[in-house]
Amino acid sequence: MIDEMSIVKDYASRLPVDVVGIIQDLRIDYVEQPMAKESSGRIDYSDPFCTITVNSNESSQRRRFTAAHELGHYLLHRDLLDGKQHLDRLFSQGGRDNPYGPLSPSHEVQANKFAADLLMPAGSLRAKYNADLDNVPEMAELCGVSVAAMKIRLKSLGIRA
Repeated sequence: MIDEMSIVKDYASRLPVDVVGIIQDLRIDYVEQPMAKESSGRIDYSDPFCTITVNSNESSQRRRFTAAHELGHYLLHRDLLDGKQHLDRLFSQGGRDNPYGPLSPSHEVQANKFAADLLMPAGSLRAKYNADLDNVPEMAELCGVSVAAMKIRLKSLGIRA
């Protein structure tokens, strides 16, 4: 039996977090392939098999976030996904047209929070953010995320206004 959370915690201790490494160490198949314009990623789960597919047409930062989001679904919601496929449209109109079922909007929020926590760990951000320099671009690069995502994360943690 794999100690999934130990694997996640081990990878999360080094920035940028190697999301694909986590996925592969959890014995989940990871695929990047072209998908429809509005589609970000997909998780196919049928115990014990899982595949996470990410839209290869998206930027590297979006692919990383999508991979982390789908990993969140696997770790948090796989009981709801068994035998099903779930498509995510994370970046289309703010995700408002995401097709729900079997997951609800609250499950999407949980997966987004998991992805943000994984890619941009609060402790690391608090230790490395310099308010005088407002080093958001440096922080975004360190975490492998967009500047916009970093600004949102720093604000949500109360580190930056």
